[in-house]
Amino acid sequence: MPDTLKTLSNLGVAKCKVNPAQGILMGWQAMSYLAFAALFAFVIMAAVAPDLSPGLGRFLMFVVFPGTSLVAVIILGANLVTGDYMTSGISLMTGQAKWREVFYQWSITHAGHWISGVVIGWMIIVGALMLAGPGYGEAFTNFLVNVGNLKVNVLTWDQLFWRAIFANWMVTMAVWGAFRTQEVIAKILLISFPLGTFFATGFEHSIVNHWVLSAAIWQGADYTWGQAMWNNLVPVTLGNIIGATFFMGMVYWYTGGMQKWLAADKWRQPHGTYRDLARAFKDAITLMIAFTAIMPAAIGAILLFGLEPAMGIQPGTNNPNWIEPIIVIGWFVGISLIVKWFLWPRRPWYKIPAT
Repeated sequence: MPDTLKTLSNLGVAKCKVNPAQGILMGWQAMSYLAFAALFAFVIMAAVAPDLSPGLGRFLMFVVFPGTSLVAVIILGANLVTGDYMTSGISLMTGQAKWREVFYQWSITHAGHWISGVVIGWMIIVGALMLAGPGYGEAFTNFLVNVGNLKVNVLTWDQLFWRAIFANWMVTMAVWGAFRTQEVIAKILLISFPLGTFFATGFEHSIVNHWVLSAAIWQGADYTWGQAMWNNLVPVTLGNIIGATFFMGMVYWYTGGMQKWLAADKWRQPHGTYRDLARAFKDAITLMIAFTAIMPAAIGAILLFGLEPAMGIQPGTNNPNWIEPIIVIGWFVGISLIVKWFLWPRRPWYKIPAT
């Protein structure tokens, strides 16, 4: 286990060093894989549940979702921020990365996810007319819209929060398992079982929701972009961070000896101290609160309580607009660049010996 912690810590800090374009593109790739997987699973569920059995539909969702989603993300290579809540979170705990560096990595990847979710949602629903074409029909349209309405208009913040903890607890179980073995088949199996369980059970994953809520709103769901952000993505993002950073990352970092990074390829032996645990907990709490407040909560409040009333945007009528998604993109990318350019600590990653 200590070797896995060091591997994930090194991976997390490496992700903190990507440039903005790399962060956005790798976030785009991961969201695209999740969008294709979710569409496939929803199509199966909408077809099987009414004619055969809802239970069979959920089982088939369990089977098909992992292979096109997180398996593709890890095997093909991409950045999924909900996995990074654990990996970069471990970098924070070991001291390899500062919370501002992790904030940048989470936010720039998040920007890529949002761009992909909105654009891929439009391409599937409006561009390709997938749910209105032959072989799909009204059942698929209604299923997608009902899922979106459930997530935004029915479930409460506390319900979404707890479901989000469970969702990303299981997603990061899959990520952790993938790094416990070098065998590709073993990786696929260790990823598939927790990931399929979270999706089929109906837990809440903020990045999957980027596509689901966007696709449903392009299809005419009864909520606005601001409501999607404020009513769903705020509590779900908070729960996802807790599930990954604390229920997985911090548990394994603590039980693995509270590994402490000192310099390149140098770790404190045999283990860290409870002072390190207190520091890690403080930094993780600071990061979680700052990220949730600035990224989904602040822009969600701007849209829902400021822009939409001023522009007269109403649910289910004139909500499928590009103005709000573009504002969100500008907010996510802008915050990421501000953090990177003005708040990063200016220090080398390791000390260079004097000559």
